[in-house]
Amino acid sequence: MGSARFLDPSSIPLKRQSGGNIWATLARVIQAITVIVVLSGLMLFFYPVIQKTQRLQADKAKLQREIAAAQDQQDQLQLETAQMKNDPTYVEHIARDKLERGRPGETIIRFDSYPNAPADSKLVKPLTQNKPASN
Repeated sequence: MGSARFLDPSSIPLKRQSGGNIWATLARVIQAITVIVVLSGLMLFFYPVIQKTQRLQADKAKLQREIAAAQDQQDQLQLETAQMKNDPTYVEHIARDKLERGRPGETIIRFDSYPNAPADSKLVKPLTQNKPASN
């Protein structure tokens, strides 16, 4: 009779303390751990894909900015080409400024531009001549 009590599930102390079936509780814990492991595995699997997607989107945005800049440059060149074809005063302006050409009999005077001083440079003070001390 002592062995019957040993195999009786009601005599297990864990069952009485938890107030329910230990196997059902253990199954829920195992299911929760399994879900966490599966989600972690999926996250680790897709993390490089997510990084690559973000990198590709950044590259796409950079290329779109470059395309927009090139489109603006193309529009500017088309405008300049149209002005060169249709506006003789513009052609004369370009010839005078960029090609340093002039009309017959004109003298062209060109001034070299000064190099820009760095913003953090100090201003140079003019030299003052030292006057000899008078006695």
